[in-house]
Amino acid sequence: MPSKKPQPHKPAVSRRFAGALDRLADQGRLRSLNLPAGLDLTSNDYLGFAHHPDLRACAVRFLSEDTDVPVGAAGSRLLRGHQGAHDALERLAADIFGAPAALYLANGFLANYALITTLMGRHDTIIYDEHVHASMRDGIAASKAKSVRAAHNDLAAFETALKQAAQDRRADGEIWVLIESVYSMDGDCAPLDEMIDLAARYGAMMIVDEAHATGILGADGRGAAYAKAKASDYDRIITLHTCGKALGVAGALICARRDIVNYMVNAARPFIYSTAPLPVQAALVQAALELMISPQGDQMRSALQQRCDQVQAALGGSGSHIVPLIVGEDKAAVDLASRLQERGYDIRAIRPPTVPEGTARLRLSLSAALSRADLEGFIQTYKDIINA
Repeated sequence: MPSKKPQPHKPAVSRRFAGALDRLADQGRLRSLNLPAGLDLTSNDYLGFAHHPDLRACAVRFLSEDTDVPVGAAGSRLLRGHQGAHDALERLAADIFGAPAALYLANGFLANYALITTLMGRHDTIIYDEHVHASMRDGIAASKAKSVRAAHNDLAAFETALKQAAQDRRADGEIWVLIESVYSMDGDCAPLDEMIDLAARYGAMMIVDEAHATGILGADGRGAAYAKAKASDYDRIITLHTCGKALGVAGALICARRDIVNYMVNAARPFIYSTAPLPVQAALVQAALELMISPQGDQMRSALQQRCDQVQAALGGSGSHIVPLIVGEDKAAVDLASRLQERGYDIRAIRPPTVPEGTARLRLSLSAALSRADLEGFIQTYKDIINA
């Protein structure tokens, strides 16, 4: 009897992935890549810098005139990837943000992860706001330090955690407080001055992620923590400024004491073993920072504030440039986003695990590039759909 022809084997891992994708689809949580289409109500280009002619001209000038600088970095910063554009950017950033030193990395996720996994040791304690970004959460998970989650923006909860950490602290241990100045999904602000004072009272180090505040809050857009950090000479404060949101480019700047920056250069694996950001990218961030503190920057911040006031009056929210339109159920949020997209508004659904269960939403992201008429049209269309 002839032997049976062996059946092709489908690897278990393939079945696992297919099953996981099917479950995500059933839950309304399957994600896919979609090209931009329609009026931008979803990106983080809060000041309209990503399309600014000055930055476009900077890129053309840098690539056409400075022929000695490579297009690609071709290596890590500690090898040959460190170029004059990186050095010039870090010097300017330190000056603008009033910091002893600055370090430029490829993106904000990498910068947060690098800070936490490099600076926080096994005898340290991390106290973090429950709404901090995934980059901080992943860094905490990879760190050897003990971690304590505190209720969102709850000063009493933070103080309780700080008291306990101070009682338990070893001589070689440090306490770290991790917060954002503006939270990316709800658009609300931390009680920053009180948080900084509280951390200082217990001798804690603090990292303030200024991702959604850089370019917008503080003197000339220098960030919500700028005044406090500069006044203390960044003694126990580290600020993180991402460059792909209001600055319109890419990358992230860590501002801190000189010894912390030097230690990061020597010990941060995500920095040491990553190819440097493109030199032209560093040049563009420098141009964006210069634009940020210019009169044009003031004009764009004023225009953004007008749009924030307009939307708050019509839809509520905290009055910031991030407005959560809570839907609740995942599939309903996807459906609402799809219906708005069909009408020419590029707004996306945000679902768990990015936000808590039962709080799926549309994240309305405002920009100085939007007109009053743009937002009037969106607001009316949104209301028509949800009231139908």
